[in-house]
Amino acid sequence: MDNINDSNVPNILKKDGVKNSVFDKANQEITHIPDLIKEYPNNSSWSHTLIDTDSNSATLICQLPGEGNRMHYHPNWNEWWYIIDGEWEWDIEGEKKVVKKGDLVFMKKKRKHKITAIGNKPAIRIAVSRYDVEHVYNSSNY
Repeated sequence: MDNINDSNVPNILKKDGVKNSVFDKANQEITHIPDLIKEYPNNSSWSHTLIDTDSNSATLICQLPGEGNRMHYHPNWNEWWYIIDGEWEWDIEGEKKVVKKGDLVFMKKKRKHKITAIGNKPAIRIAVSRYDVEHVYNSSNY
């Protein structure tokens, strides 16, 4: 199977089913996350880029139960997430783990992973990496 590399975050989020994404309000000196979350609907997926600099990025992502991303890995960059609300199922190289509000998840580069919101309400996470980090998908998952 062929691999497909993608580092276009708007494209990646769109393909992952995120309906509404805001990229142009990053790098505010102070962001009160609970107030920001209240600005968005709780019946649709969305993302809001919080930080976008040369060295790192942070994006607040909300998805409904059953939504998530596609199996992929990052060849050259570690990634981590802080779970703001709800529950997520992490499939890490075939091993499934459930994480919930208050958990921090660290993913070493080159490890295949897939994230799916579970439970009965929207799940919200902050994804921290770099804006241009390469995502590698098997062509069947792209």
